Amino acid sequence: MQQISAEEKGSKTAMFDNWRGFKSPELSKEWHDKLTEMAREARGNIIKMTSLAASGHPGGSMSSIDIYLTLYNMARVSPHEPWRDDRDRIIISHGHTSPGAYSALAAAGYFDAETAIAGFRQAGSPFEGHVEQSVPGIEWDTGNLGQGLAVGIGKAIYAQLSGQNFHTFVCMGDGEQQKGQISESRRIAVKYGLKNVTAIIDYNKLQISGNIDDVMPQNIAAEWEADGWNLISIDGHDLNQIYQALHAATQIADRPTVIVATTVMGKGVSFMENKAGFHGAPVKPDDLPRALAELGVVNNMDELIAKRAQGAPPEFNRPDSGKIKVISGTPITYGAEVKTDNRSAFGNALLSVADANLGQKDFSIGVFDCDLAGSVKTAGFASKYP
Repeated sequence: MQQISAEEKGSKTAMFDNWRGFKSPELSKEWHDKLTEMAREARGNIIKMTSLAASGHPGGSMSSIDIYLTLYNMARVSPHEPWRDDRDRIIISHGHTSPGAYSALAAAGYFDAETAIAGFRQAGSPFEGHVEQSVPGIEWDTGNLGQGLAVGIGKAIYAQLSGQNFHTFVCMGDGEQQKGQISESRRIAVKYGLKNVTAIIDYNKLQISGNIDDVMPQNIAAEWEADGWNLISIDGHDLNQIYQALHAATQIADRPTVIVATTVMGKGVSFMENKAGFHGAPVKPDDLPRALAELGVVNNMDELIAKRAQGAPPEFNRPDSGKIKVISGTPITYGAEVKTDNRSAFGNALLSVADANLGQKDFSIGVFDCDLAGSVKTAGFASKYP
């Protein structure tokens, strides 16, 4: 990551505070032109990245890239202070679109694009095939699809408990909407009034097995609306519409918002568009020059091949300052004469941990019992810390 002076850092912090966060109702022409050019270059980088590694997921990365670029350049995040605690959280649920995320982060100034391209999916590289927190700007190690919204809900609840005003954005694919965990997460967000969370669905209508309606028919927009979310439908390649939807979600909405962004898989390269095969396969070597030429980007693959041969890029240094130190509480020993059960012991231990930690500055605990308070013995905690 680039190094900046204290004076420059102060200037960047002021910028972070003053203009980021989708405060203006309209995207300026200057930023529209900047993002347009970034998108062209980023699509080229996605193709180079996956072709160099001979693996990866270019199709969804190219359909999501306009969303990623808008978020990483306009949300309250900063390449100069990527771990400040009041930053917005950008969660990528469909983590296989890592080429898109890395290309957008590079365009936003988090690291050099060629480093990510050459190191993509290379053994020992921080630039994994599915996004992980080894890369600055990535908030979560993506797991099985369908989990990202639950993670975003957790971040949004943390914002409430800690009294902070950051917003959480959850980027998702349309294929993963078939997962049951998403339904549960939607309802939790509405129950707790989490207007500080926004989901953005890349609706390109294709997943690895083909058309989403053939794999598992569903009415995505209606399901989110039925659970109480504010729905905004947009063209996911129209930068003005993307920005305006994010402005409405962060500045106007009185409840959680879902943005359904209609996109084109493989957007920008004619022979890739709307082809499910490019969900998880790179462009063939013979077609690579044509793809890059269509995008109008430089074909520097020979240089990138040589850079990759030099070995994996080094890991990024992440500070430990944000890690929470948890005091273990007072150990409780139960003798043979005590007639109790493991669950009650758990409830007592939970309360002991809370007692030991809740006096610490900037420390909070949230307990969820899934309607099993009596069974998992959380009533003691709830009585003392409602």
